[in-house]
Amino acid sequence: MMNKKIIRFVLVTLCYSVAIAAVFYFLGRKMAYHRMDNSTQTLNSQTFYATISDIRDDGTFTVTGMEINDINFRGEFSFLVVEKTKITWRYTNILLEDLEVGDHISITFTGDILESSPKQIQQVEVIQLLDDEK
Repeated sequence: MMNKKIIRFVLVTLCYSVAIAAVFYFLGRKMAYHRMDNSTQTLNSQTFYATISDIRDDGTFTVTGMEINDINFRGEFSFLVVEKTKITWRYTNILLEDLEVGDHISITFTGDILESSPKQIQQVEVIQLLDDEK
């Protein structure tokens, strides 16, 4: 009679332990995938070098990727500079008006590039003027 109670107690305890372990496993897995999804957005930024070909009044830039870039970042690109786009020269913030056609810049962006002519960059984060004199 005592052995049946012990066996029943061990089985119930084991079932509860397995259930609790399963809950923590699935919660941990969900949190890990959630963190990976969120970190992917911040890690997807890319940078390439270009020469400014055209600047329109609405803040749309057309640039030509330099030969030093990977082959995917050569050719013509366009993008819109928005208010939150950071523009720098020698680690100092500058104005959009300080950029001119012919300037060499680096472009750091996140997101996709639309395959059109020219290719369209969706979200430019930082434009850095590379020229020595401004």
